[in-house]
Amino acid sequence: MGRIFLAGLIITGLCLAENVQTARRRSPIVKQLGRILIESPDPKSLFSFFADTLLIPVAWPITETNGFASAAVGTGNVNIEVFRRTGPPQDPNRKLAGARFAGIAMEPYALPQALREMQVEGIPYGNPQPYISTLPKGTQGVLWTMVTLPSVSGPDMSVFLFEYSSEYLNSDIRGKQLGNRLVLNGGGPLGIHSVSEIVIESADIAKDAALWQQLLGNPASSRKWQVGSGPAIRLTPGTKNGIQSIAFKVESIRKAKEFLSKNRLMGYTSADEISISPSRVQGLNIRLEQRN
Repeated sequence: MGRIFLAGLIITGLCLAENVQTARRRSPIVKQLGRILIESPDPKSLFSFFADTLLIPVAWPITETNGFASAAVGTGNVNIEVFRRTGPPQDPNRKLAGARFAGIAMEPYALPQALREMQVEGIPYGNPQPYISTLPKGTQGVLWTMVTLPSVSGPDMSVFLFEYSSEYLNSDIRGKQLGNRLVLNGGGPLGIHSVSEIVIESADIAKDAALWQQLLGNPASSRKWQVGSGPAIRLTPGTKNGIQSIAFKVESIRKAKEFLSKNRLMGYTSADEISISPSRVQGLNIRLEQRN
C-alpha cells in the first residue's frame, strides 16, 4: 500500500512539474524589433545620409518633442531612428564625439500579455510609461507606452518594449508601407532589402546569452535570435557591452560596392561582406551582406 501511495505521489509531482513548465512560457513576449536607436550630435546630417543619399524611405522627418530631436527611416522590417537630446543633459561631463548605437525598441505581441509573461518568467521590467498627447481624432489620449527591460540594458544600451496605441498608429501597416516604398525605389543605390541583424558585443557572453534567452526564447543558432520578420539579434564576445554593428541585406553586393567606391563611401571589404566608411556615418559600423 505504501508503494502504491509513493508511486501516486511521484506521478502527481511529474504532472505538476509539467504544468509549471507549460505555464512558464505560454506565448512569446516580443513580436519583432521596432526601432534601432542611434544617438548623434548631428542627427540632421546623419538622417540626410540615410534618407537622401541611400534613399531609405522616411518614417518621420526631424521632429522635436519631449526633450528630443529625432527622425527615422524605415526598411519595412525595422525603423532606424536618429536622435539628439535637446533638454538638460543627464551627464554634463559626457559629450558625444560621434554617433553611437544607443538601443533597441521591441514590439510586444500585446503589452498586457507581455507583462504577465515576464512576471511568470521572472524577467524584471520597469513601470509602464504612457505618453499622452493629441490623438489623430483630436482628443487627448495615450499615443504609446514604453516599458524598460533592465536585465538586457546597460549604461550604453537601452532595451525596452514599445507599443503604439491602436488609436494613434498601426505599426504593422506602417511597416508594410515603408517596405513597399523601398521596393518601389529598388532599395536605393545600394539595393537595400532589409536590416538583417544587430550585433551586440558582450563582456560576459554566458550571462548575457542566458538573459536574452529568458526574454526571447531559444536562439535560432548559437547566440543568435531571429525575432519575427525583423532583424536578428546576435551576441558576440568582446571587452565592451553594447551594440557593435548593424547589417543591411542588399540585392547585389557587387552593385553596392560599385556605388560605395564611386562615391568614396567604401569601408572595409571581405569575402562575404563590405561596409560603409565609418567616417561618412559619424563613426558607426554599418555592414552590407548579400541577400540569399
